[in-house]
Amino acid sequence: MVIRALEYYDVFEPLNGAFDALIRQVGLFPYADPTKLGVRDQIAYEYHRPIGFELDGKEIVFHREQAEVYRGLMNGESFVLSAPTSFGKSLIIDALLASGKFDTFVIIVPTISLIDETRRRLSKFRDRYKVITHPSQESSDRNIYVLTQERAIDRDDLKSIDLLVIDEFYKLDIVGPDDGGRAAMLNHALYKLQKISKQIYLLGPSIQGIPEGFGERFKCTFMRTDFNTVVSEVHFIDKRPTREEAFLGLVKDLCEPTLVYCKSPAQANKVVELLSQTDVGYEDDVLNAVADWVAQAFHPDWSLRAALRQGVGIHHGRVPRALAHLNVKLFNEGKIRYLVCTSSLIEGVNTAAKNVVIYEGRLAKSRLDFFTFQNIRGRSGRMFQHFIGRVFVLDAPPEHQLELIDIPVFTQGDETPLGLLVQVEDDDLSERSRQRLQPVAHQQELPFSLLRENAHIDPELQINVALRLREGGSALNRRLAWTGMPGWENLQAVCGIIFDEFVQKPINGVFSGPQLAFRLNELRNADSVQSFICSILDKDKYVKTADGAVEAAFLFQRNWASFAVPRYLHALDLIQKHVYATMGMPRGDYSVYAGQVENLFLEPEITALEEYGIPIQVSVKLRDRLVLGKGLDQAIASVAGLSLDGGELSLFETRMLEDARTAI
Repeated sequence: MVIRALEYYDVFEPLNGAFDALIRQVGLFPYADPTKLGVRDQIAYEYHRPIGFELDGKEIVFHREQAEVYRGLMNGESFVLSAPTSFGKSLIIDALLASGKFDTFVIIVPTISLIDETRRRLSKFRDRYKVITHPSQESSDRNIYVLTQERAIDRDDLKSIDLLVIDEFYKLDIVGPDDGGRAAMLNHALYKLQKISKQIYLLGPSIQGIPEGFGERFKCTFMRTDFNTVVSEVHFIDKRPTREEAFLGLVKDLCEPTLVYCKSPAQANKVVELLSQTDVGYEDDVLNAVADWVAQAFHPDWSLRAALRQGVGIHHGRVPRALAHLNVKLFNEGKIRYLVCTSSLIEGVNTAAKNVVIYEGRLAKSRLDFFTFQNIRGRSGRMFQHFIGRVFVLDAPPEHQLELIDIPVFTQGDETPLGLLVQVEDDDLSERSRQRLQPVAHQQELPFSLLRENAHIDPELQINVALRLREGGSALNRRLAWTGMPGWENLQAVCGIIFDEFVQKPINGVFSGPQLAFRLNELRNADSVQSFICSILDKDKYVKTADGAVEAAFLFQRNWASFAVPRYLHALDLIQKHVYATMGMPRGDYSVYAGQVENLFLEPEITALEEYGIPIQVSVKLRDRLVLGKGLDQAIASVAGLSLDGGELSLFETRMLEDARTAI
């Protein structure tokens, strides 16, 4: 009720500070005006200030439960914190950094979009710390590492950590086989890094409990709170006569910034098109410039072009990172009124949304569970902007459930993947886990160290590949023993093994090994993102529209080229080297090609700069004026010192580059 009353703060002005005293009484210190508090309340107010921390020139004060966690961490304690989205968990991290107490900070986030947002937020500390987000960056004396779990596992320069932070820690739970092994990798990162960490801080929303004994094992306190700083109301909308008509009737009346949650990228694209064909928007010169750039950079018939002109944006895991960031930025600035998104935005990216519309109560093919619903709900409202957020649902919300998180690297149940167990030291394995690993540990095809190096690829699948190579003899060896860049026959051979042995089923738009090889070849031969999109539209018989081609190109670049293919190539490379060495046959080396694929056949710095909000198309135009080939740090320095009067960029591209440089 106090938060609701904040919407009418001026009404309480005649009460001589009585309302501010009530704000203080319920622990909402950030909302109180200290000049209207009595001496006793002012003392309490000052007690909730973090040490030496200002934000945008203003001193910060914590609410009651924020201050409790902050003081505990400052005193050397560790926490697993479950708190609502509006709690301000990240602000505690900022205050800890401002204290100067910590030299090495490691923050694990689930997505590269969150790397970008976190890096931008922490750029205010760049005079005290080096912010490291990319594998090619070298450490300094004082560092903040902001990494995904994959990047954290691969860092070999992390010897001692003052504070390890894992954001959205509920992702430790392995909820299904189709997460690409990312939950197992996050468990691996926790297991590896907590051994060298003085403190840990795991944070996430709406978790009821953690495995028994976890707190004792990792010397941390589990704290669960429902303390909110905004109110979130849920409104049920009758979806008759049709879901589409009910949705359009609703959003026409929502003038404030509105997130529209969709179950999948495909549904998000349909909703974007639905909104753009309806008169819900307005004319804006900035959005017109963005729309023109999207047409030129990707495809003129992509429906996002028309949507942007209507004030409709999109954000999901397949959209290029710089473009996704741009959509969020325009939404927070009030240019985009409706931002259509999937769970990729719900998982931690902060927005200025007053309203959230849940278009359909599903996540991919499953019904929305209570935990995910609460996470989506938490995106409505924002401190000091929208005290009361509204959530509109067209399907009945899920029933309340207790959300208990499993942490497989600790519990080691029968569902814990073998690929995770091989990363665990023998002393930390349960007796049941040792029994499960015995067939893998005692087989003769591949060394245990090699199975461990191919992190989180099932050891049994790796052993099957080794057997296939032996059985294939010299005929298969001739196709696999290549170095540098593969010929077409070589590429078909490795893609066939990758798909048949590692992938084993159609996923992320790829249905076979030959199709994987074809897409890789088309990507290599394309001279731009737009030409890759056009080649898919022209040559793929399953793709009929420009939207379909854009979607297929983004999906392949993000899920296959930038992640899955390099990972599988690295694993296959190690296996073929070992097997063919024991057979006395020539060996290949796939490392050069794997690096080329991971960087979309561009200079590594160009693809890395996209994580900094600089689109690939912009970096390519500036290629001759950037320092490339000497690592990301030097490339960033060249961007920071770049004169923008060279004439290569449009006015809009120049503005994008200027925005990126503010956080470099």
